[in-house]
Amino acid sequence: MNITLINSIDKINNHIKNYEKKYDKIFFITQKNIVKVSEVSTLLKPYRTYICNDRENCKTLSEYQSIIEYLASHQCNKHSLLIALGGGSVTDLCGFVASTYMRGISYVNIPTTLLGMVDASIGGKTALNIGDKRNLVGTFNDATEIIIYNKFLKSLSTDEIINGYAEIIKYALIMDKNLFDMIEQNIENLVKPINFEFINQIIQTCLNHKIEIVKQDKHDHGIRNILNFGHTVGHALESYYQFKLSHGMGVLYGMKVASYLSYRNQNINQSQYNRITNLINKLGIKSLKGLEINKVLSFINTDKKNIGNKLNYILLKDIGMAYIEKNYNKDNLRKGLQTI
Repeated sequence: MNITLINSIDKINNHIKNYEKKYDKIFFITQKNIVKVSEVSTLLKPYRTYICNDRENCKTLSEYQSIIEYLASHQCNKHSLLIALGGGSVTDLCGFVASTYMRGISYVNIPTTLLGMVDASIGGKTALNIGDKRNLVGTFNDATEIIIYNKFLKSLSTDEIINGYAEIIKYALIMDKNLFDMIEQNIENLVKPINFEFINQIIQTCLNHKIEIVKQDKHDHGIRNILNFGHTVGHALESYYQFKLSHGMGVLYGMKVASYLSYRNQNINQSQYNRITNLINKLGIKSLKGLEINKVLSFINTDKKNIGNKLNYILLKDIGMAYIEKNYNKDNLRKGLQTI
């Protein structure tokens, strides 16, 4: 996995120009809200650009078909390069297109969100949503390179920054108690304005954790499953709210449920559980009034981690240590969902 941290937009421009020596054509896939960012126009100007639907609405079969037709009409071929410029939805989509167009062409990820920088763009997972089922179709397809330019974070709303912190807190809870302590002690100063020195340190820490896990288990058969902490419920909530609830916010609720069930299972004590919920609550999540629990559970039944009607569910042994509970009793999830 080739990850490059770049500190100026001019250097990214030069980096992309170097691709012209290797590839005959370069295509960008991005979204309308990203094109509005002032620095982005200089990146896109020399290249063909496909602007896909906003947020998760880009990860549909119809959007996929439109991109394939666009690429074919502009003579994209086996020696062309796709570049995803955007958040996790764009990198998911672009990676899937790249893995299937002409049976596979190269692609590069340039994540523009905190969530993309610390998690979504790394590890080779690509996906489309089918109807209200999230990530039901996908491939494992590593990007040729991932370029991190953290100044894109200046353009993000507070909500988008919080989305990223959901995944950062996930890494802290499943494998890095020191990271948890650091976030807990600084949470009031982490969201806005962004402390770039501090965020650089966090991005690098999360990148290292993700790379370590993916190297051990690229195709999600074992330890990589711990990266799904909070995601079983999180994905179900995203589907339940028809993708109007952001991925990060879904994961925050999902981590609250998983932490409660870890506490209920006597894996973590009251003090640890309180620390986790207090930290998550400081990011501004509110109670989900009128939640139809049976409907959320029906989405969980279509989750990829639900195999033969048996659920592999991620729980905590401690802050900084997660494990996979195989054949988890889904009735427990009902009790967990009642806490949010």
